[in-house]
Amino acid sequence: MKKIVALLVLFFAFSLNASAQEKTIHELAKEDAKLLCDYLEIKGDIVNDFVTLFEMKYETFQTEGVSEERKAVMSDIVEKKILATLDASDIEKLNMEPTIMKKLTGKK
Repeated sequence: MKKIVALLVLFFAFSLNASAQEKTIHELAKEDAKLLCDYLEIKGDIVNDFVTLFEMKYETFQTEGVSEERKAVMSDIVEKKILATLDASDIEKLNMEPTIMKKLTGKK
């Protein structure tokens, strides 16, 4: 009986840990989307699209065993998707602050 209780406790502990990690990824993605959208004064449904993009970035970066090459590819994908979504004036404004793009893409 003690073993069953111990297994249940461990199961729920790992379940909570996994949920906390997902929440952290979502929170980090929301912060990145907020940074970008506040800087460029973007509103609307596109904010949610950026959250999804940044969630993919953080999931890739936080997965164990992911190579640096794979992280670099994900950084390039994020950068290209950001630039493909924005218009010319927003891209120009974003280029004036390279530290923002560096943070959003995760490039080193």
